[in-house]
This record gives sequence, structure tokens and C-alpha cells, in this order.
Amino acid sequence: MPKFFATNKFPLLDKPEDSAAETLVLTALQQTPGYLVRVLQIQIFEAFFEYFSPIGISPAEHSLLIVIRDNPAVTQSQVASVLRIQLPNLVKILLKLETNGLIGRKRSRMDKRAVELTLTARGERLATQASKMADVFNGLMLSPLSASEQKQFLRMLSRLVHPQMNRPDERPRL
Repeated sequence: MPKFFATNKFPLLDKPEDSAAETLVLTALQQTPGYLVRVLQIQIFEAFFEYFSPIGISPAEHSLLIVIRDNPAVTQSQVASVLRIQLPNLVKILLKLETNGLIGRKRSRMDKRAVELTLTARGERLATQASKMADVFNGLMLSPLSASEQKQFLRMLSRLVHPQMNRPDERPRL
């Protein structure tokens, strides 16, 4: 098990070891969702890199493999849009996946401007392995919460990420 999980430490929320940082008051920031979500994202990414190091994929590569697996012939533009990755950055990641024999790219028959993505057999195997690992990883990340809290937390995050799915009377007004 990676040391991050063995120590059960969340370094960004733990008390800083740097004596200069110890004098910082973060009470106001720790009451804001943006700060807390960002700290949580950093912790999850740090743990992700450690946990997934045996198969050598990044969070972005993992997401791409799963989206391509679950959406045969998805286009680069669709993936860029749904994962909110700028197209030039996506193309670099896709080139790496293609070079490693994990994906294939081809022009769409329906729209010659579009490039469709598919997993190779090797990519399918890696996506399956990564999905199994992600199930365990996500359980570890949510382990400080009870099972009912985990479900509630994911529901609340989903409502924040997809506000249009909220009932009209629950939408925040700007």
C-alpha cells in the first residue's frame, strides 16, 4: 500500500511543519468551498500519482481511458469539452496514449473534420485495470466518511457540479 495511505496523513490540511507557515491564520480560507475543494483536489492528485504509479497513468490519462472506453468513437472535441481540457493540451496527452499503443485515432466518416478515438486491445486492458484500481482508490479517499456520508457527499458534489439538475427552487440565485 502506498505510504500516503499507510500514514493516513493529509499534508495540506495538517499543521504545517515550516515555522514561518505556522504563523499563518487560515481560518477564513478554511471556511470557503473554493479553498477546501482545491486542497482536497491536490490531496487526491498527490495520492493518485502514488497509488497509480505501478501502471504509470495520470488522472487525465485515467479519465481519457474511461471516457473513450465508455463512449465508442467519441471525438477529440467532445472529450475536450466534457473533461474541460484545452484541445492543444488534450492532443499532447492523446499522442502519448497513442504512442504507448493504448488508443487509436481516425477521421470520422460522418464529419471529416472530427477525429474519433477508440481504445486498442491494450488500452481496453489498461482501462479495466485502472477502473478496478479506481474503485479501491476512491474507497480509500472517502474512507474518513461513513458509507451514508460518502453517498451524501457525492450527491452534494454532483449537485454543485451540475446545478442545472437541481430543482428550480433549489438553484442558487446570482
